[in-house]
Amino acid sequence: MLHDRYPDLPTLLAAIRTRPGMFLGRPTISGLHLLLCGIAFAEDFHQLPEGKRIGGFDREGFEQWAEGRHNPRRLSLNSFGLAAHLAKSEDAGFDLWFRWYDEFAGLGVGR
Repeated sequence: MLHDRYPDLPTLLAAIRTRPGMFLGRPTISGLHLLLCGIAFAEDFHQLPEGKRIGGFDREGFEQWAEGRHNPRRLSLNSFGLAAHLAKSEDAGFDLWFRWYDEFAGLGVGR
C-alpha cells in the first residue's frame, strides 16, 4: 500500500525526486502533476479517512505561496503549469517546481 511505504507527501516527493523514472517514466512537471492528482482522486474515490491519506504538506498553502511569489502576471495556472510556463520545458519545469517546494518547505509554512 502506498501509505505504508510513503506515509506523507514529503516522503513521497523525496522518492519521486530521487527516482523519477520509477514513478513517472521521465522527470516532467506534467507527469508529477498527474501522479499527485491521481493519488488525490483515488483517496477521494475510495473515501479514505483523513488519517489514511497522504498528508504532511500544505498543498493549498503552497499553491497560494507560489501564486503570490512567482505569478505577478496573474496567469490562470497552478504551480505545475506555472513552473512549466516559466521554465519553458517539461523537464526544466520539474526542476523548478522542486526548487519552489524546497523554498516553501524551508520557510516552515508547508507543514
